[in-house]
Amino acid sequence: MDQPPLPSAADLGVSEVEYERILRDLRRNGHPVPDSPAPGPAAPAGFPWRLLLVVLGLVAAVAVAVASRPEPEPTYAFLLEDADGQPVTYTSCKLVQVAVYPAGGPPDAEQLVRDAVAAVRAATGLDIVVAGAFGGHAPNWNFEAGPTHPEDPISVSWQDGDAIAQLSDHVRGLGGSRTVTGRNGQRRYVAGTIALSREYYASLYDRGDRAKALAVLLHEFGHVFGLDHVDSDRELMYGDGSEVLSFGPGDLQGLRRLGQGACM
Repeated sequence: MDQPPLPSAADLGVSEVEYERILRDLRRNGHPVPDSPAPGPAAPAGFPWRLLLVVLGLVAAVAVAVASRPEPEPTYAFLLEDADGQPVTYTSCKLVQVAVYPAGGPPDAEQLVRDAVAAVRAATGLDIVVAGAFGGHAPNWNFEAGPTHPEDPISVSWQDGDAIAQLSDHVRGLGGSRTVTGRNGQRRYVAGTIALSREYYASLYDRGDRAKALAVLLHEFGHVFGLDHVDSDRELMYGDGSEVLSFGPGDLQGLRRLGQGACM
């Protein structure tokens, strides 16, 4: 029984260049394709051209759909905004210090924080520095202990579920800042705190996943400086377990705005 004729580029709805690429790929995979196909000649016996046409049609439809799909807009959200719609921020004209409390954390805890601070400093434009590593408990380590002072540094420490009940298998870190209100009624962030799960960080370092360890820390710094969760999985501030390992386009736009707050 005669086989259906070999389809042309026009039959497949592709360019001549794409047509030749398809045939080369088929030959490379061991299919008996003639060297000079043209509309009309019989196809090699047993070659499934009908199936090929169906598959190529599906591929073409997917390619068109992907090409026509608009790129998602960068997404960010702020934790707090004032009455004028401007985000609450750290003061933009003072040094922001970060203190590391490495007890229970990874062996390179201080360097990990330094790497995260470098990324946040670049994103916000704020003057953020690591003051060093310290022993004992951080001020405000559990978000309730005190007293704290507006000039206290942002603290980063490693805790467990016995110390902070919110830390669980699904909550690998917590981050936030206190707010104070100036004489003009304008609020600003002070004395931020980050608490990271000891168990989770131990598991990350056991499998050598420092990139994820840094990503979790960056996410919590996002909260400290005023970013809220978003619904886009392109952003590090995605609220449902982002696989992104660095600040996304929306995160960067939001952090840039958070670095442009008033000098208070």
